[in-house]
Amino acid sequence: TLLLHAMACSTELYVTTDRRALAEEQPLPEALRHTSLLMRILCFLALGHPDLDDHWKSLQSEQAFETVRSRLCSILASTISAASVLLAISGVFVSTGSPVPSFDYTSPAPHCLLFLSLMLAMIAMLTSGSSMIRWVHTD
Repeated sequence: TLLLHAMACSTELYVTTDRRALAEEQPLPEALRHTSLLMRILCFLALGHPDLDDHWKSLQSEQAFETVRSRLCSILASTISAASVLLAISGVFVSTGSPVPSFDYTSPAPHCLLFLSLMLAMIAMLTSGSSMIRWVHTD
């Protein structure tokens, strides 16, 4: 069988049929090594690490990929659980009146913030759930 290995680096595509090149680990492309603070924060939130080194290494071997996939599924499951709790709490606060007159959360400002929290929790659940489905069914 013909083994193809493609690595995208910036706008160039490299394809090799050499089995030795497939067995050795490819280095992280230069464009992905030096990232901005925003990119490091996004990587930390999405992947659990501030850079793409571990994620790149996971693409190099099957065992490392399974490790990263299980870690990301765990992060997504925690996100879904936290968003579910936040969604339930927001739903209760939005749908009931205040039991204490000193803390009236039915006035417009707190009610608007509760609806915002409700919407963000729904978005978090939908995006995390769809990402979880994608990672579970990735080969």
